[in-house]
Amino acid sequence: MNIYLEIILRTLFTIVVLFILTKIDGAKQISQLSFYDYIIGITAGSVAAVMCVEPDVPLWASAISLALFMLSGVLFSFLSQKSIACRRFLEGNPVFIIANGEILYKGLQKARFSINDLMRELRSQGYFDITEINYAILETNGNVSVMPKALSRPSTNEDEGNEVQDDNVRADVIIDGKILKGNLKAFGKNEQWLINTIKSQGYARFKDVALASLDTDGNLSIYRKNNADVNRTVFQ
Repeated sequence: MNIYLEIILRTLFTIVVLFILTKIDGAKQISQLSFYDYIIGITAGSVAAVMCVEPDVPLWASAISLALFMLSGVLFSFLSQKSIACRRFLEGNPVFIIANGEILYKGLQKARFSINDLMRELRSQGYFDITEINYAILETNGNVSVMPKALSRPSTNEDEGNEVQDDNVRADVIIDGKILKGNLKAFGKNEQWLINTIKSQGYARFKDVALASLDTDGNLSIYRKNNADVNRTVFQ
């Protein structure tokens, strides 16, 4: 076979394989990358390049290798959904780098962030004065989430005529029906308090709760698991 024709056919085959595997892997691969998603993306690109231009490497061998890498992402996503421990191991934990307006140097060290990195991220979100920041959290995908102080955030209709106060930081205490005991303890609450509170709001079982978050004033917000048909959407 002509070398150029072979490269064209191998490239078209690679495009089809990548499209199918990416659809299986889901939209997360192109939005919020975990550590392992990042590794898969780099490796998949390298294997795909070999599939396109290396005639000495059988197509089936490259396709199997690519499929194993891509489908392993599906496996780890499944494990992350089922186990909080797996999720923390594979994706890591968010890190506070500013709390109550103060820079947390231990948080910066844990995140391997310098002051310059922090200031760059704040400026990219429109905050050039660090005194405007109440909380800043480095997310597991590398983005920094910012909670500005009350006087530095855009005003809303609810603020009119009221004394503006800083928002409270919140901690997730239930995710996918599982209790995060460390977060609960950090806010001075225990499991019995949580059981009584969710029952008072009409939830008999933890497994009915998709997410419950607690603020520093002891206010618990609960979100029920919604099993509605995901295929029903207005975006069609």
